[in-house]
Amino acid sequence: MKSVRVLLLIAIGAFALSVAQPASANSNLSLTDGVKQRLMDAKPVKGKSVDRESFNGKPLLVVFFASW
Repeated sequence: MKSVRVLLLIAIGAFALSVAQPASANSNLSLTDGVKQRLMDAKPVKGKSVDRESFNGKPLLVVFFASW
């Protein structure tokens, strides 16, 4: 029974790796100053606020989560 589970997990993992598409970023992607300012003006849901200088010259990942 345990070996069946292991084989099933290996099969699922191999399938997931075979169908996954490589991620790529658009090289000309950029944020305008207006968008940056609106993001900086947004109030955090949890935690403290940050200033603009915290992100200068660094990559930034913004995650929006919505549930309905």
